[in-house]
Formats: sequence, structure tokens, C-alpha cells
Amino acid sequence: MENWVKELELFLDKKLEYLKVGDRVKGLVIQIGKEWTFVDIGLKKEALLPTSEIKREDGSFKIKVGEEIEALVTGRLKEGLVLSYLKLKETELWNKLKELKEKGEPIEVKVLEVTRRGYKVEWEELLIGLMPFSQSYFLEKPKSEDELLGKFLKVEILNIEKNHFVVSRRNYLEKERERKKKLLWDKIKKGEILNGKVKRKIEGGFLVEIEEVLVGFLPFKELSWTRIDNPQDYLTIGDEIKAKAISWDEVKEKIKLSLKALSPDPWQENIQKYKKGERVRGRVTKVFPFGVFIELEPGIEGLIPLSEFSWKRTKVKELLKEGDLVEAVILELNPESKKLVLSLKQLEPSPWEVLFKEIKVGSIVTGKVKLVTDYGIFLEIKEGVDGFIHLSQVSWDKVENLKELYKEGDEVKAQVIEFNPEKRKLNLSIKNLKPNPWDHIEEKYKVGDIVEGKIKKILEHGLLIEVEPELSGWLPFSELIESKKKITLEEIRKNYAPGTSIKTKIISIDKENRKIKLSYLEYLKDLERQEFEEYQKQLKFSKGTSLGEILRKLL
Repeated sequence: MENWVKELELFLDKKLEYLKVGDRVKGLVIQIGKEWTFVDIGLKKEALLPTSEIKREDGSFKIKVGEEIEALVTGRLKEGLVLSYLKLKETELWNKLKELKEKGEPIEVKVLEVTRRGYKVEWEELLIGLMPFSQSYFLEKPKSEDELLGKFLKVEILNIEKNHFVVSRRNYLEKERERKKKLLWDKIKKGEILNGKVKRKIEGGFLVEIEEVLVGFLPFKELSWTRIDNPQDYLTIGDEIKAKAISWDEVKEKIKLSLKALSPDPWQENIQKYKKGERVRGRVTKVFPFGVFIELEPGIEGLIPLSEFSWKRTKVKELLKEGDLVEAVILELNPESKKLVLSLKQLEPSPWEVLFKEIKVGSIVTGKVKLVTDYGIFLEIKEGVDGFIHLSQVSWDKVENLKELYKEGDEVKAQVIEFNPEKRKLNLSIKNLKPNPWDHIEEKYKVGDIVEGKIKKILEHGLLIEVEPELSGWLPFSELIESKKKITLEEIRKNYAPGTSIKTKIISIDKENRKIKLSYLEYLKDLERQEFEEYQKQLKFSKGTSLGEILRKLL
């Protein structure tokens, strides 16, 4: 046994003699001490490895007890051989770095600090290199130089010199972007689902970073098939989403995204079960002054316009509120334009249909004036039914100002002259309730008759005289005052006020155009002539007596 031990010692001593500085050895880490790490390399004594070579800045170690390592012999001490883990590792890393550069493969480095030329970077916790500022970013410049400190970045090797190398993050990002872009366009063309991240809110939608490569636009209207009250709050910055591209331009790198395209269009899937004229049930989703929106099912929404609420006048908020369940009739349905118009009032009989059973053409109706315009009067016959009296149907006489005759709320009788419930058309006449004075004008009046009437209106060139109700005559100023006298319109208004009675003579009747022309001057001439004849009778003048003789006798 003793001989065997001696032989082993001789073998180990001899082996130790063969090892020299620069030789590579393999060993097992036995213990990690404060200054030295002990490595069993198969000799009588463990080799010594400086602990500082394997210790990181944070106090952890690059290797652990029980791990087999390779190292270089760097010297001899009384305690045993001295090894270096870093020198061997460094040599291997430089060789590997050159190999990676030749292959064009990227490496991952850690940014250590900011220098005058750029960033000091570390590869594999050992080799130190440089990343120039201009090569540290692509497209988006860091907000500050310190932003990259401590980060691990993928880079491309630009140059390798003795104990030094230069890298570019810019080149790596640019190539990586082109690679990802190609993959992205392939996914878009295939209609695949895309991953995105909300970057910013803009007018009308969101900007979304797609697959960390391109930025697409997500419009508000593409968020959901259902109504969204506040679409700008539907997503927040930083939200990760899935979407589909619905349109794109590869050259301009423009992409339009959609979230709702991820699910089937309810209008295409379910709208065929609805038909025009049928009754449906839905829930009120939104109330507006002009109407309410009703959701029949998720994604299918229709509008009940204010005009379709009731046959009676009403306000939207008096009838419905959000959340109410209502029944309605489909008035209009267009799946292509996604238009659905509903009606509440169609659930009840139309007042036009009810009225059709009560009246006919020729019937006399009573209603309240709802609106007076320059061209006619709108008369409310019953709630939900309005009739119209055209200006020409108000009077047999010419009406100069309808608003002076009728006011809103006035109760008026009229005759039905046209009634079409389907078209909701009801035309009325007031003048038909009175006889037409022009039908017997020739029997009642002739040229030369003296008539007494009231001044109805003062116009620019004459007076409108009411000869009798529904019949007016025209008295020009030239037939009112002798042409030699100059008188203004203002003086006319002072001396001839509306309502004043005046006698005139009919000088023409035009039945076809319904015109009677009057003359005050002719009336005065007739009056003078009558008075003269009366004087003649009183003084018993014979026929042919001159005016001079008469005057002499009178004097």
C-alpha cells in the first residue's frame, strides 16, 4: 500500500513538472474563497484561481462550486499553480466574436456607461466595446443619453480591433425591422390576426403599433359592432390588442385596422330574420332630441325618429329613457347601408284612417289655426291630422296679408275639397262656405252704378275698396284726386284711413279677371250734374238756357 502511495506522489510530481505557463487545464471548482477559488486539476494540491475574476459587480459569481471549468496556467506559488479563467475566456470570446462578424450574426451587449464618443458596452461579461451615439438608435432617438444605461441590446458588429470592438444597434434594428415588415405584410395578405399596442389617441381613432414594426390607424367606427358612447375612452395608451387589417398600402406603409372585423358582422348573419312591416322588440340604447336608438340584438340597432313616436305631438324624453324595452314596427330596412328605421306610432291606427271614416270631400270641418304662412294656413283638424288652406282658397276676394286676418289658435270652419289618407293630404277651403259674388256680378252691378264701400287697404297707387263682403274694387289715385293736385302717400293715409266709407262710381267690370274699377271723381261729377238738374227744376229753366242766364237769375 505504501509503495502505491509513493508511486502516485511520484506520478503527480512528474505531471506537475510538465505543466507550464500558458497551458490549458480542466478542473472542478472545490471552494470559492474571498481572495482565491480552489480548483482541483488532478494534482496533489488544488490550483488557485483569483476570485476577483469570477465575481460580478453585484457580488454574484460567474461560476459555482462543483462546476467544471477550463483555465490557463499563469504562474506558480508555494501553495500551488495559479490559474486564470478570464484570459482563456477572453481568448475564446475574441475568436467567437470574429466568427460571428464573418457570419453577420448579431450579439447582445450590456450598456455600461456613457463616454465622450458614445456608449461603453460589455459582451459576455468580459469584452468591452463601443457603440457610437449615431449607432445607438433607429427612427426614435432616446429622450436622454442615460435612457439606455444598464440595458441589454441586440447589436450588429461593425469592427473588431486588438482588444476592442465597435457595434451598431441602428443597423440591427433596421434589418430587424425589414425582416419583421416582410413577415407582417405576409400576415396581412393572408388575413391573419395581428398583435398591436395602442400608442396614441388622435382625432377619429387610435394609432396602434403593429407587431413592433409599423403603425396603423384604428378608427372609432371599427372598434365594435355595437354602439360606443365614448369611443375615445374605449382603449388606453399601452393597451395590447389583437386586430385585423381591413385596408393597406404597402408602398406608403399605411394600414387601417379593425377590432370588430375579428367577429362576424351581425347585419350579415342575423338581419335576414327581420322584415319590413313586422313588429320587433328592442332596448333603448340612446336618447336624442331627434329620436332614440333601439338595439334589437348586439350589433343591430335601429332609429325611431321623433316623427314616428306618436300621432300626437310629444317629446322624446316624455315617452322613453335608456334601458326601456319597447315594441316597434320596421318602417325601412337596408342591410347594405345598415339602415333600420322603426316606428312606435304604427302600432296604433292612423288618425288619418280614423278621419277617413268620418269625413269626405264636401264635408264641413272645424279646426284650430296651427301655422299661418304667406301662401296659406295649416289647420289642425284633430291631433295628428293637419289640413291646408291655400291662399287662393281663403276668400273669393284678393287677400293682401293673410297674417292680418288669422292668428295661431283661431278656430276656423272650412270645407274639404281634397282628401287622400294614404298620402296624408287634406286640402280645405274657407271661401267655398260663401257664395261666389262673381257668379252673379252682371246681374247685381253694371258700369255707371254708384256704390258705397269701405276703404279696405291703401296701396302704392290706389285704394282697395270693399264693395261688399268677398268683393273688392280698385280705386286708383288718378280717380280719387284731380291730377293737377300734388298729394303724397302720407297725406292719403291721413285723409283716407282704412275703414272709412266712400262713395264711388263703377267705371269698368272685368268678370274674366275679376276686377272692378272705381272712380271717386266720376262720382263727384255725377253729383254735381244731379245738383245742377235739381237747381234747374227749382228755378224752372227751360231747355237750352245758358249757364250765364242761370247765374244771373240766381244772383
